[in-house]
Amino acid sequence: MDINSWRDIAYNRKFETTVKFIKGMRLNNPDFTIKDLEAMLQCEYEREGQGWDGRGGEVVEIGIQANIAAIQKELLAWKKRVGTE
Repeated sequence: MDINSWRDIAYNRKFETTVKFIKGMRLNNPDFTIKDLEAMLQCEYEREGQGWDGRGGEVVEIGIQANIAAIQKELLAWKKRVGTE
């Protein structure tokens, strides 16, 4: 195992966890809307680059990047689905 592979592992775990969370919210909460998901994405954008040094630094930034990617993926898929229904 590469010494830097922990970054990929951390990213992939966070990405998959976020995708599962979003899918669970859509499935179990009828009040969860595209606007809610867009608000989640905006929050992650705001957290990005806020100087997390000393508070988990690189690990936090990897998590934020994974969250952003997962939310963007699910948001795009949801909007495409809505456009075809």
